[in-house]
Amino acid sequence: FITFIIAVTAETNRAPFDLAEAESELTAGFHTEYSGMKFALFFLAEYVNVFIVCAIGATLFLGGWMPLHIGSWDGFNHAMDYIPSSIWFFGKTFFLIFLIMWFRWTFPRLRIDQLLNLEWKYLLPISMINLLLVTAMAILKWHF
Repeated sequence: FITFIIAVTAETNRAPFDLAEAESELTAGFHTEYSGMKFALFFLAEYVNVFIVCAIGATLFLGGWMPLHIGSWDGFNHAMDYIPSSIWFFGKTFFLIFLIMWFRWTFPRLRIDQLLNLEWKYLLPISMINLLLVTAMAILKWHF
């Protein structure tokens, strides 16, 4: 999940992975060249992209539209079943959007060498180990 969140932040060109945009070095990045409807459509496309990848993350990792159930808390679980599925889905999606926004507010912008160091030395090996573990779990039929 952590690898996914980092990859989503980089894929959507959000800070600290906004190397193409460079808002801290330019006034508003490459958006300064546009105004009016083109400017609005660039920002709309950026935030729609963030919403879509967060919706995918909510579906894959947080259970999508399924309500929150905690172990043997029958009263709590029964109460959670009354909340509509769409509210659960959008709540989880907006939680991930908030998480990505929080990264933007918290972390400083990375240089290109720091970004490549993070991706090649840490994220790629973690992803490969995760792939091997999931493959072994599928072959050996380990289910949690």
